[in-house]
Amino acid sequence: MNRRRIAARRRASVAIALSLLIGVTVWAASAPQSVTQIDWRTSPLDLNLRGLNGERFRFLCPPGKAPAGQPVGSGPYTDGSSICAAAAHAGVLHPSVGGNVLIEIRAGQTHFASSLSNYIQSSGYEAYWDGSFVVIREASSLGVSKTHGPSRQERAT
Repeated sequence: MNRRRIAARRRASVAIALSLLIGVTVWAASAPQSVTQIDWRTSPLDLNLRGLNGERFRFLCPPGKAPAGQPVGSGPYTDGSSICAAAAHAGVLHPSVGGNVLIEIRAGQTHFASSLSNYIQSSGYEAYWDGSFVVIREASSLGVSKTHGPSRQERAT
């Protein structure tokens, strides 16, 4: 009888250990990518992200203020634009608080319109620029995300 109890305990211990291992593996795979702290002057171009089209990156913006003339565009923005200023312009964060920002790198464009949004005046650029990005507005509780700029389908037409 003692052997049966010992064998049952071993099986239970192995089952618990496997469950924990699987749980940790699933948790690690679903954990958000790392967040890079930046300042209000940092652009995707500064971080050598040009050409990584379709890739998404997370950043942490401190409280601050958009530099003069920033961002350039209205979503998409030139990749020379301040990430934090673009996020504030897109309404994803408030400058006095800062916060997390998710961007997606995109190809260049021939025109970047200026606009006033969330009390930030963006600049326009009327010539071709080699790289751009959009600010992703995450609705984590709903499991969806929206871009501040045209969708992939809109860009294709």
